[in-house]
Amino acid sequence: MKTRVKNLLLITSCLSFISCGGGGGGGNNSVASSVVGAQSSTSIANSSSRLSSLSSATSSFSFSSAFSTSNSSVISGLAARPSNTTCLAPAPINSSTPTSISWQAVFPSLPNIGNATNLLQAPGDNNVWYATRQSGRVVRFQNNTSANALTEILNIEDRVDFSGGETGFLGMAFHPQFATNRYVYFNYIGRNASNNMETRVTRFEVASNGIINRDSEIILLRFNQPYSNHNGGQIAFGSDGYLYISTGDGGSGGDPQQNGQNTNNLLGKILRIDVDNTSGGRNYAIPTDNPFAVAGGAPEIWAYGLRNPWRFGFDRETNELWVGDVGQGAWEEVNLVTRGGNYGWGDMEGDSCYSGRSNCSTANKIKPILSISHNTGVCSVIGGYVYRGTQYPAAYGKYFFTDYCVNTMQSITRNSNDTISVSNHGNVPVDIVSFAQDNQGELYAIGQSGAGSQIVKMQATGGELQPGTMAARLSATGCVNSADPTLPSAAMIPYAVASPFWSDTADKDRYLSLPNNTSIDITTEGDFLFPVGSVLMKHFKLNEHFIETRLFTRSELGWQGFSYEWRDDQTDALLLIDGKEKLIEGVQWQYPSRGQCLTCHTEVANFSLGLETLQLNNSMLYTASGINAHQLDTLAHINIFSSAITSTQKAQTLFALDDTSATLSQRARSYLHSNCSNCHSPSGPTPVNLDLRYRTALAATQTCNVAPGAGDLGISNARIIAPGEPERSVLLARMNVRNVNQMPPLGSHLVDQEAVDVLSAWIGELASCTQ
Repeated sequence: MKTRVKNLLLITSCLSFISCGGGGGGGNNSVASSVVGAQSSTSIANSSSRLSSLSSATSSFSFSSAFSTSNSSVISGLAARPSNTTCLAPAPINSSTPTSISWQAVFPSLPNIGNATNLLQAPGDNNVWYATRQSGRVVRFQNNTSANALTEILNIEDRVDFSGGETGFLGMAFHPQFATNRYVYFNYIGRNASNNMETRVTRFEVASNGIINRDSEIILLRFNQPYSNHNGGQIAFGSDGYLYISTGDGGSGGDPQQNGQNTNNLLGKILRIDVDNTSGGRNYAIPTDNPFAVAGGAPEIWAYGLRNPWRFGFDRETNELWVGDVGQGAWEEVNLVTRGGNYGWGDMEGDSCYSGRSNCSTANKIKPILSISHNTGVCSVIGGYVYRGTQYPAAYGKYFFTDYCVNTMQSITRNSNDTISVSNHGNVPVDIVSFAQDNQGELYAIGQSGAGSQIVKMQATGGELQPGTMAARLSATGCVNSADPTLPSAAMIPYAVASPFWSDTADKDRYLSLPNNTSIDITTEGDFLFPVGSVLMKHFKLNEHFIETRLFTRSELGWQGFSYEWRDDQTDALLLIDGKEKLIEGVQWQYPSRGQCLTCHTEVANFSLGLETLQLNNSMLYTASGINAHQLDTLAHINIFSSAITSTQKAQTLFALDDTSATLSQRARSYLHSNCSNCHSPSGPTPVNLDLRYRTALAATQTCNVAPGAGDLGISNARIIAPGEPERSVLLARMNVRNVNQMPPLGSHLVDQEAVDVLSAWIGELASCTQ
């Protein structure tokens, strides 16, 4: 009966401030919705700013790049990034079935927070929670179960229009550098000079005593709201440092102004702005990789075609943006939102045309990852977060969401075959309006009212995450052509390295794959940092005979390697459980165990050996297109990098041993970098303090004229590198043996004679350690 009464009230009066399906909205403002230049008595450029300079790198879910695809001077070996739904790292598995996942009240003595809308922590401060009230207030309380008092730190009810329903104080976000700049941001509904409703995105400063200075407000962005409902309201910073803002379609019912599909206004969108800079007379700047940054629509837009995205959340591990979009009269939606995506409203609702536009086109519109029928009793989806905490392994990787009308907690689990599983976790003891994460990734949720029971925390029993595994046959992994495993699958991107790792004369074919809607971060040193789900594949061949394929995969638990032994008939390869050796083509070949993979693929090398700007700053022939093109230009063209490659990184490269255009020093140092620096780098896993990275000056490598610290191999007056005297150089001696003293210590039974010759000549020509 209680549920029926509540639903009746929601349907008849639409009191839910989120949105009733098909809600009629409030009075129509006479002024059409438009972007209004932010005005304030204080200019952001002239304020007492302590703006930190953030990188302009995009978040990892954005398909953006520093290289323009329209730049005719860039020759790409690939026309576009391949879609990848097949070659993905195995997801961790639970060692036992979870007994339960539940949400329990955690602050039993806390007073009621009337009309609550948000709950959050400041970056780096785990001691305090902050909550917003829809009327225009902010309170804080201590993060302990005995908390029994609220401290008000802001009251701007005189500026906030809270006339019930979906108006009022809707969003709050701390700047990522809050500890130093003390900036906090809000999204609220106010009234403009014409007494029309408008959305305001504003910035305040927090004093040293923790009180928000109400006189410090700077309005960054403001735009008119034609109706009182469908205001969105969430704001949050992405890992790229930009502020993301959700906006509803402007209200009424059925999107009468067709704002969702109109890229010239800000309604029905996810916006993305740079709050650390200004441009074009705005109190913010436009990120250069926003889809309409140059032309084609409002430059603030990140994605469009949304009805009322009340709450969204970033996955801390993958940076993917999950959005709960409140539906009209038939469907609620959970969407994975990406750069420039069109999510269909108001042409579509759920997976098909909206009933008010039955003849709509669904072309180039992205369907929800989950559509929820109103026949199940739902009315207003509340989007949450992917759990990435450590307290409850049974819940790891699940996206949690609920609905205002049913109070049932649900989760989405993404499966390795690109499908999803939806689980029901029972009712929660409060009418949830918003989810929260603490700084450790533990999940909470808050209702609009309820002293002692208003805030709940996710808890789970059972389950312990264990690494998953790949298919037993290479042909079934999705990384190769299932009919001909010697060929890559369509998901794979080829690459080649300038200075290869020595593998006992074997030739190698190399490929990488990324999950869709993810990208590679690049460190200052040029190392590639791969997103969760990535797979690196390497075929080893002797005399054109496939002997081994290695898959190196990154899951939520980290990297792990898989070795496949090829059949003699070359029809397939089988997964090995442990390492082994086998005589093949006259070579004693070593198949590594999974543990041995991580002996060489070290943390100090960021795990993915060979995938760095130094190794790929050159051209290769892309056999699929027949085009010889620069690898970094090609990878940037197909949008797999999250940020631009710097001019410094583009100016440096490694050299092959047989590259006669390079100096002996360049060839020798390149070889040491690719074969030795994965262990011999600062903070590396070896007991000796060497730095064999290519960019390190010889005198700083701790090798030149330095006595060996791990044995002299019987060499009189030995040095690791003795300038002008190869015979006294232990580094060279270790390369020239295959026994307990050899380098590299694993995976090789043959001396790399070409490398020994090049390094011997290089050491022989050294006159000092300053060369």
